[in-house]
Order: sequence, then structure tokens, then C-alpha cells
Amino acid sequence: MELDLLIRNGILLDPVNRSEKRLNLGVMKDAIAYIGEEAPAAKRLIDAEGLMVSPGFVDTHMHDEELEDPGTIQQALLRQGVTTALAGNCGSGPRLERVMEKRSSPWLNLGYLTGHRALREDAGIWDVYRAATEAEIERMGEQLKKELSLGSFGLSFGLEYAPNTSPREIEALCRILADYPNRFVSIHIRHDGPECLESVEEAIGLAERFRIRVQVSHLGSMTAFGFTERSIRLIEEARARGTDVTFDCYPYAAFCTFIGSTVFDPGFEERWGKGLESLEAASGKYRGKRLTPEIYEDMRQNDPKALIIAHVMNEWEIRACLRHPLCAVASDGVLHNGEGHPRAAGAFPRALRWLREEGLSWPEAVRHATALPAEMSWLPVGRMEVGAPADLVLFSPEGLRDRATFEDQLAPPEGIAAVLVNGQIAVEDGVLSPEPRGRLLLREP
Repeated sequence: MELDLLIRNGILLDPVNRSEKRLNLGVMKDAIAYIGEEAPAAKRLIDAEGLMVSPGFVDTHMHDEELEDPGTIQQALLRQGVTTALAGNCGSGPRLERVMEKRSSPWLNLGYLTGHRALREDAGIWDVYRAATEAEIERMGEQLKKELSLGSFGLSFGLEYAPNTSPREIEALCRILADYPNRFVSIHIRHDGPECLESVEEAIGLAERFRIRVQVSHLGSMTAFGFTERSIRLIEEARARGTDVTFDCYPYAAFCTFIGSTVFDPGFEERWGKGLESLEAASGKYRGKRLTPEIYEDMRQNDPKALIIAHVMNEWEIRACLRHPLCAVASDGVLHNGEGHPRAAGAFPRALRWLREEGLSWPEAVRHATALPAEMSWLPVGRMEVGAPADLVLFSPEGLRDRATFEDQLAPPEGIAAVLVNGQIAVEDGVLSPEPRGRLLLREP
């Protein structure tokens, strides 16, 4: 039988068995159909001499809430080798029924979590500082059941963005999620900085009480103020007790979120030990400028959706978090009108470079971006074996590097030769395919 595609002479990276070997790989339709030393007949040939061939990267924490956007963030992720992603994190995910109305073919394989904020708004709660009533909690629960039945991958909380969310409100939703198989809770914990440890314990407590999987989002950005090591120890101890808790991290010592959010309520400077000079406007009319008291007030009042990059974390802690064997690479990519943080375009090449600098082999480094996040989300991807989905990235081990900067936030990486999504070439030498190759992913009820 003639293959659709044969990739010859590449170094195949197996993140599950932690191995790398020069072999040929054949694709038939949307699956890997051959791995070996022979060269079966194929309709198309790619010579991968000098390239690594890896399972496509898996991003379980990204954002794609601007449904009118033509796919800017999806394309940025795809160019860096991401072939599967989960959006709707930090409580901000849109309702899945709206996604199904607005999104036809995504650029990569894209699933959604149900955002807590969307549930609150559906129940009539627009004040982020207000706790829900019993009637509102019941309405949120009914909407969550509907979302999970439609194919949502789980529930996301952004507790720092809704600081007075009551334990009752959280627990009622977690209790519902526990009845659905292979769903998880993604949680942007309640506090960063000095109070992060009790917030990590709150997340762990949900996993323990309701016997659900809880993924602590961008752990480094919440704890890299002197608390990362202790936070990871809490998670390790919980897992040793049988608690199903995981975490992710992106490779930057600066976070990014909206200026109008509760993160920038008075008191943030004391929390981080850094002032306005550490904050940079990432979108809007002040883009590229460091904040002053006047710019801060103007943006808070008149452009609350503008993004701010906060250069406030300790890089050594971010690196320690990322290299932990339980930590998945995630972009936390979020854009507003096409502007934002360079992580949306550079997180995965940058993370792999950091992991290599920490002494990991290529298969070990790639595991953090493929098999590990796939396993965390019950996704059947991230494997290098016959029968696995033909989602692949071909890259130069010497040439792979991120180019996105805080000044040029969407610059594509170097060293990515090709990206395959569902067995079709989606990126070749940096050029996107004319049509999207991805699918909307839905979790079976």
C-alpha cells in the first residue's frame, strides 16, 4: 500500500520511552502508519536529514476567547509546533455552544474548558467581587452540565480574578464535574505572592475532596516570588497521598493580564516587591511604555482590557518549576487585538532550549511539551508509535529558537521546518497552509 507521506532520515524522538533514533516515518491519512528503516513507496517524500521529528506539541493552557479573531493566536502557536491545544483557561473560557456557532475549522486541534466567569455571567453575575447566591449557583451548575454534555474538557477557575468566590460556589461546580469521566479542573489560584501557598493548598483540597484532577495553572507565575520550591513540595506530598494534581508553567519571568483585572487592584506593588516601573503596556495606545501613575490610572479607567506585562518574577524559580518532571510546558498565550506577550509565539521553542540548558536529553525535554501534557488531559496524542495521530513537528536541534520579544511579540521562531496536523502539512518553512488543518475537539459525554 502506498503511503500518503514518508519522512526520511530524521531523528525520531520518543518522549514516552525517552529514546531518539534515526528512522523513517510514514503517514497514511491522519495517523502514523510506519516507523522503521525501510523506505516504503509514498505519494510525497520529505527529507528530514539533520532534523528532529517529534510528536506535535500539546498546549493545555492557552486562550482563544476573542471568537471574532481569525485565528491569530492559533497561528502563532502552530508556527512554533503546537498541534493540539486547550483554550478557556483562567475562568475566562467562552461557552462551548458559542464556540460551536463561531468556530468552523481551527488551525490546530483545539478543545475548550468551560470558564467559571462565563457560568457566572450566564447566571447574571457581572460583578467580579460578588459571591453567588444559592439560586445562582444552581443555575451555574445546570449550565455546566450542559457544557460538559456538549463536549467541554472540564472547568476552569480564575480565582484571582473573582476573589470573593465562595468555597460553596467552587465545591458545587466541582461536585458536578466529578460525575463526568476524563474531565479536569484548571485553576488559576486565588493569590500570587506571599499567600500563594494557602492557595495551592486550596487547589489540592479540591482534588482530594472530590477525587478529581486539578491542574494548577502557570504555577511559576503565581509562586516565583520565593515560594516555588515550597509550592512544588506541597504538590509532591499530595500526589504521594494519591491526590490527582498536576501543574504547568511557561518559560518567562514576566506574566501578562488585563490592566482592569483584580490583579492590579491597589496593593500589588507590596505583594510583588516591585513598582510601576516593572509594568509594561503590551497593547493599546501605550504599548511598549513602562507604567507611570498617570498611565496606570488612564488605562484602568479608559482601557481596562489592555494587556500589561509584569516583569516581576524570579527567573531561577521559573526554570526550577519548568524542569520538574511533573511540569508541562504551556504558553498561557493571550492576545488582545493581536497584541500581547511573546509567550504566544515563542513559549515552546524557548522552553525546550531552557530544558536542554538544564541538561535534559531531547526526548526528555520534548516529553514536557508532548506526552506529559497529553496524559494530563487524557488526549490521545504526544506519542511516537504506529497508530498514533500524525501530528508532528520537524525542527533543527541547533537552529530551534524563539524570536518573539517584548517589542516584537508575534515574531515566529526559527528552526521549525514543518508541522503536520492530522497528517497534513500545516506549516512548511514558516509558511502556513492555505486552509486550516485542525479540528474542534469535543470530549465524549
